[in-house]
This record gives sequence, structure tokens and C-alpha cells, in this order.
Amino acid sequence: MSAKGPKPLDPHTGNVAVPSFLKVKKLNEVVSYYMNDKITHSVYKAISAATSFKNVKKRQLFEPHHRVPEVAELGPKEIDLHLKRLLEDGTVSQLAYLVSDDAEQPKALPCYAAFPETESLDLSRIYLELLDYSVSSLLNYLDRKSETNKSLIWENLESDWEWGARKEAPFPQLFLYLRQSFQNEHFRIPANSEFIKDFLFELEDDLHKKGRVIDVPGYGLFGIRNPKEAVQIMDYIDDFIQSKAAKPLRYVLMEEFQKIAMEEKLYYSNSSNPETSQFKIARAEALAKVLPNGNPSPGTPGMLSIVLLRSLAEIAEKELHRQSSERDRNKFHEIKRNLISEGGSWERKVLLLTDKEFKSHPEELKRMLIDDLEIGYSTWETKTSTIHAFFHKNANSVRQIILSLGASTNAETWKILCIRQLVESNEPQIKSVFKEPDLVKAYGKVLRKGYMDYFPWYYTILDWFGIGRIFQDVFFAQAKDKIRLQQNQLKVRNHETSKKEEQARIQEKIKEEEKIRQADQKSKISSVMDEYYFRKSFPPTASEIQENIPDFSADLYYQILDREKFVFIAWEKGKERMDQLICYPPTESFRNKARELHKVLSEKLEVLQNKVRTPEEEDNRNRISKIIKHVDEWFASHKAAEKGNPNAPKGKSDPEDPFESFKKEIDKLRKVNKS
Repeated sequence: MSAKGPKPLDPHTGNVAVPSFLKVKKLNEVVSYYMNDKITHSVYKAISAATSFKNVKKRQLFEPHHRVPEVAELGPKEIDLHLKRLLEDGTVSQLAYLVSDDAEQPKALPCYAAFPETESLDLSRIYLELLDYSVSSLLNYLDRKSETNKSLIWENLESDWEWGARKEAPFPQLFLYLRQSFQNEHFRIPANSEFIKDFLFELEDDLHKKGRVIDVPGYGLFGIRNPKEAVQIMDYIDDFIQSKAAKPLRYVLMEEFQKIAMEEKLYYSNSSNPETSQFKIARAEALAKVLPNGNPSPGTPGMLSIVLLRSLAEIAEKELHRQSSERDRNKFHEIKRNLISEGGSWERKVLLLTDKEFKSHPEELKRMLIDDLEIGYSTWETKTSTIHAFFHKNANSVRQIILSLGASTNAETWKILCIRQLVESNEPQIKSVFKEPDLVKAYGKVLRKGYMDYFPWYYTILDWFGIGRIFQDVFFAQAKDKIRLQQNQLKVRNHETSKKEEQARIQEKIKEEEKIRQADQKSKISSVMDEYYFRKSFPPTASEIQENIPDFSADLYYQILDREKFVFIAWEKGKERMDQLICYPPTESFRNKARELHKVLSEKLEVLQNKVRTPEEEDNRNRISKIIKHVDEWFASHKAAEKGNPNAPKGKSDPEDPFESFKKEIDKLRKVNKS
């Protein structure tokens, strides 16, 4: 639906060629008997008089309904006759512009121009002004039109699911149909096709650059207010696919949706991962594959949601990354403001994070905290974890931390020593603080609090007798040595603990990835089987399925069949395992597929029973009979849930239904990551 494409070049200059509709002849360049007609000549003079750059801005170029001086009122047919004569002579050109004065789709209005003012050789300036006016009209329309909310999206997607795009411009609430805007009662003389192509090219290009429209192939231009709206609309469409569109096809989508849900859960279980639209796209592509004829062209029922998601994906993904970066920056600036805030205790001015907490933060936020020149950073080892510590290097902030810590009566020893480590690690940048004698004295009291636990037990006795200070320097030196030794020991231990936790996390991830890989293998086999069962109504053998999956070796293929408990069914021509019929695993999730399987094969069997059959059809009849018997037996063994009726109405959601499983957990993980 886009008019975009390369514009022709002038062979003489190499520049973009001036299109013919912008070239008009001067009156003295034309020898035409039409100009002998007084009315035709009067129409030309009216057009020429109105042709000016300033008139474009006022919408005062000549239009078919305008009065022609020197001539009595002309009817539509009469004015059209004279305009056609002038167009044929090449003394005027029909142009157009878009207007949008209400909530309806913009419409084009024709206007006419003769040879322009003396400073111009063609109609290019006038044409560009018409374009600018049209762009403004479209932007005003996009700003005025109803918000693209969930209700509006679902209403149009439901219509598409039922009917597809069966008429021209079928979704006016969603798309701009600019080409169709030239098909109205004002264009009694059809618009120049070259003009329409070039006009739409320039118009769409300008709207694209402003970020207000995207091309949706096969449908039209989709208007958006901003990239954030694109993200929201993708959420609406994804909800529709899971809640409405995919439900009737769950029997062929179950395995694939389950696999996608597993991938999504694994991705969001890492809180440092930014939000992404890739899983929405994966669900849409899975749906496209199972529609009639497999991924049909745009316009066919069900394809609007898929094509719209594809078209929005790039802009939405960029916006999600932008939002993620913005959240990281905002969080960083919030932390920085807190670290330098006036007043309050030292606990507000020092950020202490356990190793687990620190690793859960996004990489960009961690990088900003560590690399910022105004923030001091160091680590400290406790008995349970490595601590990542931050403070602001502002002299006043450091002063307040020391004074607050000195006045505190309940500060834990490790926190005092951690802050000491922060101060010493960043001493070159904050040394001006220690030029103040009172602060140096206060800092000494703080250190004394931290070192006391490392002094000998008899220090208090010596201090009581008043001779503790004599040995204080020795005890301080011993305490430093003890702390240094303890830190080295704890660092090794915490590193080992962290390493084990990381290995455990990696192993857990490997296990989850293996589950996903196995789910993908199962899905590939099921997908090929779906093609046989639901498109061809032809139960396949194990070897027939294998032929369609060249990625799997024979050994791997049969390993997957055994692991996933696919069912082998012997029949007249299939005694060997590879020649036996193959059916889906008989788990509880088989129920939805079994219903459709019974329905499709029963209909096919009825057709085959009532006709003279070829050998191939007789072969298929035998296959179908075996599968229907297997399905009947499965339902008979699951009477509690189905009451023995394969055609019973659908009841509660199956426990393994991919449309229900994981969804709440994934939403919860996404919310945690955002916060």
C-alpha cells in the first residue's frame, strides 16, 4: 500500500527529474484553437491569476467550484470541459492537497495552476507547499482521531478474523487509506497517476521521518502518536492472539506455545534482562504457520494481527530498550541524589548491596554506578556475602557520614569498617576533608568503634586503669592485621560461595534450555504430523514423518519419539516399527487435539465409505479407522473428564494448556524487572 520507490533521475543532470505534472507552458508557447474560445481563455486567466506561492498558503489556488471572472456561472460539466482543454494543451496542471476537517479519513481536493510567478520555472515551490499543508492536515487528523485502545484493536481484529479484508479500505479506524482519498466526488477529472504516486511518496516519507506512521504491507499506513503507543498496541494484539485468535487452533498450537512460554519464563527469570517483544512475535509467527494454507498473504482472515505485529516490532523493540535505559538512568540519578542528600543519617548516604542484590541490577546501571567519577566504590567481605558499597565523594557528604557514624550508638562493626574501606579507597579525591582537625578527631573515634572488636580482651582492663592509650597504637596495628587477614579469608570463601551459586544458576539454566530444546524437538515432529492429520486427513507412518524432518538423524528421531511417548499403532501394512502409524503422545493435553482429530478423520472416513475407492483411498481408509479406534479408546479411558464423548463441549482449561500456563508467572516476573 506504500507509494515508496526510487524516483526517476534526469539523464542530463543526474538529479531527480522534475516530473511532467510540474511543468506547464506559457501562453505564448501554445498554438491552440481552444484559446480562441472566450470562456476557455477566461478560465485560463482565472487559474493564472490565482497561481502564486502566497495563495497556496491560503488555499486560494483555483478549484473547480471557484467563480470565473468575465463569465456567467458555469455548471460542473461546463467547467470540466474547459479544464480538460487546458490540461490537453499543457497550459495548466491539476494538483491536489489533503484536508481533514472532521474525524473522518482525510480527503483530497483538486486544484489547478498555470505558469507560476516570474521567479519560478516550474510548479515545484507550489507543489512543496501543498505537500506541507497536506502533512499538517494528516498530523492534525492523527492527533484528533480516537485513541487506539484495546477495545478498538480487538474490534477490528475480530472483524478480520471472521472476514479478512474483503472490501477496499476495510479498517478505517486503524489505517490511513491515502490513495483512496483521491477517489471522491471532487475528482470529476481523474487525478494524474504520476502526480498521485509522487505526492504519496513525499507525503509518506515525511510522515515516516516524523515517526507518525508505519507501513503495514497489504493494509495501509498505521498512524501512531509515539513509540510508546506502539509498545502498548503490541500488548493488545498479543493478548488477542492468546485469548481469542489462537483458541480455535489450540490443538495445533499447544506444543509451540508451550515452548515459547518456557523461553519467555527463562528470559524474564533474569531480572537484568530488558523487556522485549520477541516472544509476542514468536507467538504471532506460530499462529501464521497454522492458518489455512500456512502463513497466507495479507488480507486473508486472521492475518491482520500477525502483519500488524510484524510491522510494529522494530519500533516497539527500540522503544522498550529506550525505556529500559531510561529506567536505569532514572534509578542511577535517584541513587545519586540520595547519596548526596542533605541531612539524614549516614545510612541514607551510603548504599550497601549484597553480591546477589548487586548482580540482579541491569548491567547498564551497575556500569554507571562503578564508572561515575563522583561516586566512590569499594567492596567489603562479610561472613555471608561480598558487599558492594557506594558513597558520594562530595566533601560535605563525606563529612556528614563521618559525623553521623560517630554519633551512632548501634552501627554494626562491619558497616563501620566497610565505610572505612570506602574512605581509604577514595582518599585522593576526598583528602581535603581531613584538613579539618575536628573531623580527623571524629574519624578517629569512628575507627576506634570499628576496631574495638579486634582489640585484645584485656584492653578494657588496661583502659580502666588509664593505661590503655599507651598501648593503643600497637593494638590498632594488630587490629588492622587481623582485619586484613580476615578479609582475605572471607574473600576466598565468598568467592567460592558465589562461584558455586553461579555454577548452580548456570546448571539450572542449562536444564531449562534442555527442556526448551526437547520441547522444540517435540514441536517440530508434532507440526509435521499436524500437516498430515489436519490438512491432508491422512494418518502418517513414522517413516513418512521422518522424511519431512531431515534435521534429525534416525537414531535421534526415534529417541525423541520414545522420550515424548509418541504412540505407534500397527496396521495391515505396518508390522515394522518404522512402518507403523504414529499418533500424538496420550497425555492429558492430548484432549483438545483428540477432539479435532476425531472430527476431521470421521468426516473424511464418511466420504471414503460412500464411494468406490482407489487402492490409495482404501489404504487411507484403513489408516483412519485405526486412528479413530485409538482415539475412541483414549476417551473411553478418560471418562471422568470427558464422559466418554469425544465431541463433548470444552470444559475447564486443561492443566497443560499453554494459553493458561506460565502467563501469570511471566507477568509477575516482568513487573518485578520493571520495578
